[in-house]
Amino acid sequence: MQVLTLFLAFLWLSFPTAALGNYLSKAEQLSAEGVTFTWAEVESKSLKIILEYRENEGSWKRTNLGSGFLISPDGLFVTAYHVMRYCLLGQREVNRFAESVDCSSAEVHPRVRYKAQNGDQEFQIEILSHLSEADSTNGKNVHTPDEIIKQRDFVIGKLRTQPGTRFSHWELPDFKPDAIRLSDPRADFELQPLLPPKKVFIAGYPRDRDLEIASGFLNLKDENHRGYFAADYKLYAPGYLEKQGISPDTRWGMRVENHMSGGAVVDSTGSLVGIVVNGGKNTAAILSIENIMENFFSRNGKSGAAPAVILTPNETPLYLRENPPE
Repeated sequence: MQVLTLFLAFLWLSFPTAALGNYLSKAEQLSAEGVTFTWAEVESKSLKIILEYRENEGSWKRTNLGSGFLISPDGLFVTAYHVMRYCLLGQREVNRFAESVDCSSAEVHPRVRYKAQNGDQEFQIEILSHLSEADSTNGKNVHTPDEIIKQRDFVIGKLRTQPGTRFSHWELPDFKPDAIRLSDPRADFELQPLLPPKKVFIAGYPRDRDLEIASGFLNLKDENHRGYFAADYKLYAPGYLEKQGISPDTRWGMRVENHMSGGAVVDSTGSLVGIVVNGGKNTAAILSIENIMENFFSRNGKSGAAPAVILTPNETPLYLRENPPE
């Protein structure tokens, strides 16, 4: 069974506003879900992205602007491009790979600067790899489902730390090389039911609140492996769900609040599924972790180069892609 993109786009605009799925705000609620990771582990691997700004040369004010998640012990992290767009205003026309863009210095951005909070610590940050605004968000704040999947709304950043600082981080699952067609990232597609649906947990920081975790099922996928949706749409026969150990009364769709964009999406074993880039009271759009890895990392590095990340369980090294020689 296939669901036409245009039909889904219509549904996207006509969903009821009731909050669906579960929203977890306490450690015991997460433990009751039967996951293999703890609330403390999620918190240690998550980032709150803070924007500091000042008006008319006055004092600095701040707000949390989004979320992120750590992918290496030395502080590499992933967040959404649209979360970092103020830092990247001067880079909108270019793709940059493995080249630092300072997001925390008032000398670079006199009125805007970013910090990342991890637990009770705050760090200055830099963006190492990003695509152009056109490739990342097309300069838009609102997207239809097919537009979201065709955009690559993610960046690779790094926390600035003292030498030797180590971080807890999500392990990256190994994946089939060339799973994402980088030669045609905006290829047309038809969404397909995800068989079986996948239970996931989305970790992030809603505005002016501490860490919260949304839980529910992804039930639609892009056939080109670029991403997934959790949508309030019944795709499965009751008998099929029962065979998968899923209640036929399951409520489909996930509630994702503002400022959770950029947060990690993991399954019940703690394996990374992707990054949340768009959502609402009953929908969530996820870009796959393979999409991020294929765009910004390579399985081949320069002689003597240290891997940026290690994939599990095969301990496959990945290296940050670099800009081609001019």
